[in-house]
Amino acid sequence: FNALLNTKGAEAWAVKLEMAADPLFIHFRDRLILLAREKAAEENDNAVLTEPEVAILNRYGEAPPTTREDMFAVLVDRLDDLEDLLLQDISPRDAWALIKDEKIMRREIARELKNSSNGVYTVDQESVTADEKETDIRLRALSGQQGTIELKLGENWSGRVLRDTIKNQLVTRYMAAESCRSGCLLVTVASNCRWQHPDTAELLDIQGLRAMLEAEAARVVHEMGDCLRLAIKVLDLRPRLGGGLKP
Repeated sequence: FNALLNTKGAEAWAVKLEMAADPLFIHFRDRLILLAREKAAEENDNAVLTEPEVAILNRYGEAPPTTREDMFAVLVDRLDDLEDLLLQDISPRDAWALIKDEKIMRREIARELKNSSNGVYTVDQESVTADEKETDIRLRALSGQQGTIELKLGENWSGRVLRDTIKNQLVTRYMAAESCRSGCLLVTVASNCRWQHPDTAELLDIQGLRAMLEAEAARVVHEMGDCLRLAIKVLDLRPRLGGGLKP
């Protein structure tokens, strides 16, 4: 039993979760999950930079991500930069708001992510996964860690579809591999539309949509035993002085 708890890797993690769900271990479930999380944290803390990665750190002042937590931090940082870009004088807000095709929006966002890569990752568009499913945007680090972004134009989809995309598409299809456990659902909104909450039928504005998606992401992460990291980013492309972002 101790040997199993000390075993590293994705397969060992899956076995530990299976044990935690077994009625035979019901009296030990919380302790088992805690020990599994501690071992996963140790694996992340033991990451060591290679010589090329050290060179990138010296050049750009930023180390390439080598763990799931590192990759997720980089992913969230770059998406925050996109949001900050929309507030600058050189903001592409007006141009992006006119885009009605997700393929074109994907190219625009992928270009910005590439421009801010600092050499710590490369950017792929429409990468094919092991089961032949295509992701929208994938950030790939030298270590093999990957961050997956699923892009949706908010006006084109219902609240139920956007919510269900988190687990059914982003997590199940694109984040199955151990190196792909960092992901984000990125939704762009260019108008004052409303979405119906799939459970309560309440009409949601952009803030309500964000809250609903964040709650679902937190639920999925908990359901998966905290073995992955999920972010929700809603880019508000509405005019800032016409009902969009507050100054």
